[in-house]
Amino acid sequence: MAGIPMRRVFRGLWVLLTLATFSALPWMIVEFKKEKFAVHYQAWFIAGIFAILATSASIYEVAMHLEHYNRPRLQIRVVRILCMVPIYALDSWLSLRFVDARFFLDPLRECYEAFVIYNFYAYLMAYLEDEFGDVDAYYAGKPQVEHLWPVKNLIRPWPAGARFFAHTKRGVLAYVIARPLCTAVSVLAAARGVLGEGDFRGDRAYPYLALVGSVSQTWALYCLILMYRATRDELAPLRPLSKFLVIKAVVFFSFWQSVGIALAAKLGVLHAADWSTYDTDDTAASLQNFLICIEMFGAAVAHAYAFPPREYMDPAQRAASRGFLKNVRHVFDVSDVVDDVHDVVADAVSETTEGIADVGRRTWESARGLPAHVVSKPEHIIKGIFGRSAGQGASQGGAGSRSGSSSAGSFQDASDRVALLPESPRFGALGTPPRSFSQARGQR
Repeated sequence: MAGIPMRRVFRGLWVLLTLATFSALPWMIVEFKKEKFAVHYQAWFIAGIFAILATSASIYEVAMHLEHYNRPRLQIRVVRILCMVPIYALDSWLSLRFVDARFFLDPLRECYEAFVIYNFYAYLMAYLEDEFGDVDAYYAGKPQVEHLWPVKNLIRPWPAGARFFAHTKRGVLAYVIARPLCTAVSVLAAARGVLGEGDFRGDRAYPYLALVGSVSQTWALYCLILMYRATRDELAPLRPLSKFLVIKAVVFFSFWQSVGIALAAKLGVLHAADWSTYDTDDTAASLQNFLICIEMFGAAVAHAYAFPPREYMDPAQRAASRGFLKNVRHVFDVSDVVDDVHDVVADAVSETTEGIADVGRRTWESARGLPAHVVSKPEHIIKGIFGRSAGQGASQGGAGSRSGSSSAGSFQDASDRVALLPESPRFGALGTPPRSFSQARGQR
């Protein structure tokens, strides 16, 4: 065994243990029935087996990545994605075992799925930056990517380059922000008894939270699809499609599975059993958590195929080792996420504020018959209308100041002063075309 890598030995042992477990599982179920074990105990036991197998497989893959941490900018994202399986599996089993604690455990799983989508986007961007340097400049000269139907009937194509990546990043981070907010609202609504899980009524919070969650999640996944279409050729060595499908299957399927089970419970298709102390809502939640434990085993195998450590074991890529524990700390340092969320929110607030201010200025000007392209301040408009400052108009009275000749001459004077007005940081000097998003953002 001296020439066999230890990773292959551990992988072989895991495969043998898995085969032995699956071989013995039917026999164990039959014995449970003979001994008349409660269904709760059977569900806990079976779900626990699958959760242990899934968690052990993922932890092995994570350990291999941390041991061969040769491309930190990429592998920090990979490790965070791989951690989705043990977090989902353990969270679901604990929620299954301690059903009353699910209101506090399930939000952790729901928030982490948004974190995974963000990290996959950041993973693709890190690869592009490592390979092509300035990604915005590299894609600036490429053709625009058309939106898919029906979005293309509602939104114009995003310009290639900085604007395109800014929009896709904003779409992904919108879900990162919306998911924890929806989760917090659901916890508060459940505490006040107005959540109504699976109850699509106007006086319950569940339908609104499900709508916001599904729309934000769908938009985030759509932005990932659009980014893949734009960068497919450059990302080909990374095999992004298999990675994206694995993540989408876990996140998207688990969400709609929970909605379907909750709806089935409210329609009476799924109901509490006479022998159980669970009510219908507890039964629906327990079924969802049981299925997730089973499904995470398949997800662990799929993740191992999509994100294999061997991609980073090339000795030519070996970076200076920082130690296993330092690599672990690096993975759990989420300052990059906080910085990205802060930047996106700040940009959105700045653009919205500037847009509102511009609409206000144009509305003010249009109401007084001034040309729409003139950007002025209220005191200039007052001078243009009354021919003098507001103070002078007040001291001399209003009758003479509203004469037609004075007003006509004042409009000409106001137009002559346009060139002296301050330059807008977003819309440029008066009479000139607006500057690009990236130029305005750079000046701010």
